[in-house]
Amino acid sequence: MQSRSFSTRMLALVFTLLLAQPFALMAQAQGGSAPQLPNPGTTGMNRQQQQQLGLQAMGEVYKQMPVLPDSSPETQYIQRLGKKLMAVIPADRSWPYQFHVIPAADINAFALPGGPIFVNIGTITAAENEAQLAGVMAHETGHVVARHAARNMIAAYGLEAVAALAGGQNPGLLTQLGTSIAANGLMLAHSRQDETEADEYGARYAAAAGYDPRALISFFQILQRQEGHTPKVLAYLSDHPATADRIAHLQQYIVQHHLGGTSLGSGQYQAIKSRAASYRSASAGTGAPPPPPPQP
Repeated sequence: MQSRSFSTRMLALVFTLLLAQPFALMAQAQGGSAPQLPNPGTTGMNRQQQQQLGLQAMGEVYKQMPVLPDSSPETQYIQRLGKKLMAVIPADRSWPYQFHVIPAADINAFALPGGPIFVNIGTITAAENEAQLAGVMAHETGHVVARHAARNMIAAYGLEAVAALAGGQNPGLLTQLGTSIAANGLMLAHSRQDETEADEYGARYAAAAGYDPRALISFFQILQRQEGHTPKVLAYLSDHPATADRIAHLQQYIVQHHLGGTSLGSGQYQAIKSRAASYRSASAGTGAPPPPPPQP
């Protein structure tokens, strides 16, 4: 009797495992494998030096370019969106991000070493929804995570010169970098490999924050349609070429890793976009902020 009871229990266990296997495989197929993001490696500078480097460069941006105050609705919105992305970045890859808005009509966004990220008003107005804007910002956080800006600076100027800059001892180079950002919308051009890595980080982080990662692709397609017709996209495309190969790679990456996220964002985006558009109109040639929105 005991032997029969034991056999019955074993058969029930085997039957349960056989039933569970298809569902386990189905869940694995739906969830996909976690994307293997590249190792950021080292730059020859420690974390504190990279943060100081970014703060030095950020100070120069404020000297040479107009930047909206943190109290502006556009900046507060971008900072809330940035915090949402920061919350999904693994702690071992996170940096003390700062998010700022430049009142310029050009479509552009750029990241400095150690965390400062700047987004142009033109980028806010060019996007069709919050998910596209989140994709652009997540892409820029990817540049920070991968330490692209710091690595490019060291390759261009040498470790000794850049370390001195981080310590506030190379004002000539600092002014040169600030002038480059003001004139070209970027500090140093990224390689195609850098852009590919930042795309992968951006898709991963945007999806983890709940946004549709394909929104970054649709933003690139907007730029493709405007290329050659709208001068304001040229600066961004010079550093972020929206090539067919790049879009195809990002599409494949999203499918291969089953990146979820379906949200296109909050309704607040359209209100901020409208205000940003009026800001560009009101401030053209005057530097004046837009009038405050009417009180409900």
